Amino acid sequence: MKKVFKFFIKNWLKIIGGCLIVFVLIYVPIVAIDKARDYKIYNEPEIETKIYTIWHIETFEGGGKARVNYLKNIVRAMEKNHDGLLFMIKTIQPDKLASELELSSPDIISFGFGVGDIVLDKLIAFDKTYDVRDELIESGSFSNSVYALPYIVSGYAMITHNENQNENNQNFHCGTSDYTFPENIYNELNLAPIKTETSYEAYKSFVYDESASLLGLGRDVFRVNNLNEIGRTNASITPISTYTDLIQYIGITKTDEIIEEFLSILFSAEMQLSLVDYSLFSAKYTNLYSSGIYKDMEDAILNCKVARVFDA
Repeated sequence: MKKVFKFFIKNWLKIIGGCLIVFVLIYVPIVAIDKARDYKIYNEPEIETKIYTIWHIETFEGGGKARVNYLKNIVRAMEKNHDGLLFMIKTIQPDKLASELELSSPDIISFGFGVGDIVLDKLIAFDKTYDVRDELIESGSFSNSVYALPYIVSGYAMITHNENQNENNQNFHCGTSDYTFPENIYNELNLAPIKTETSYEAYKSFVYDESASLLGLGRDVFRVNNLNEIGRTNASITPISTYTDLIQYIGITKTDEIIEEFLSILFSAEMQLSLVDYSLFSAKYTNLYSSGIYKDMEDAILNCKVARVFDA
């Protein structure tokens, strides 16, 4: 016992120091873990992630990238204003749409003519129409309810060489489509076009003097107008005022505060007026352009007959 006592007296500093080290090694991590847990609970609350899906279907050529960017500009702004909000935009080819819908369904669908009947069963009716023009609202109606609202409009134009380089070439070109119906225009005009696989092929035939005239889309108007300005072509552009089916619609499969906010922004003055940046036209406003060919196009579109998207 005396030996133990003497050992303790001689080494008490070492013994107490060792005990303190053991205490620190055990106690401090326990306290740190508890503090970290408390910090997470009270200072870093977990944010619930809300994911919304938008499917975008292109059924006519021209302005495709612009139409997607138009939607992206809206959802990016919304994501910044809502913690945990995430939009997923998926571009789907029209011929793949039916098979995709068998697997899943989005919250919002952006689509054009030719696929209305495919998406109709997934859509719910709108309870308001956001001041879209009456003649366009009618085109998105089915059984006395509105299931699709136009948010972007474009049109057709007859484009003709003023100086035909080939006197023997009186060909008239027009692109074909499985989803839009330019024949509603050239049949009325009693014209028999040379049909190309796409509207872009028809445009190229015109630019390279393989045709005297072209039934062009809004994007062809943009291209030829630019070529006219640099002297590459000398062509007249006459907007078609009888018919258009170059329209992008929005439909919804459910509704809540986020979707209501999305629609309000989609049809807001700021977004609709920004369509001038893409050389496109509004479904609400009639004076985006003040002069030039785009004003002529805008005025012509106002007089166009528009078929029902769910009958196409």
